[in-house]
Amino acid sequence: MPSFKPLAGHCQCGSVRFQVTAVPRELYHCHCSMCRRCHGTVFATYATVDRAHLIVEKGEANLARFDSSPPVHRFFCKTCGCQMFIDDDARPDIRYFTPGTIDWPDHAEVPVPARHIFVGSKVPWFEIGDGLPQATVV
Repeated sequence: MPSFKPLAGHCQCGSVRFQVTAVPRELYHCHCSMCRRCHGTVFATYATVDRAHLIVEKGEANLARFDSSPPVHRFFCKTCGCQMFIDDDARPDIRYFTPGTIDWPDHAEVPVPARHIFVGSKVPWFEIGDGLPQATVV
């Protein structure tokens, strides 16, 4: 089996750069109102990885922390406002990252989206039609 090649990611302006050094555990779409507002989108997509396998290579001091709801801590680039990571005190072994910030190379092992969560608070005009499981909560 070939070894995993790290994935590189960065914020919009490039002030914060990171690497994911293991295959992400999961990938999902969140429809809660907090994620929608933080991203300004209909839903937000996240992937998770063991905390030790997400390495901030540049700009860690340029990350701002916003405690959106206990026990969730969101991290944004102070320069461009890009949301990068989420830490959840309930899951201290993992770090959430926004897969849209990854420079996806052709060789990447991409996690398959597993589900939609918090669909009970999705915007009413968006219809989920991809066939993935839907949960009203996590």
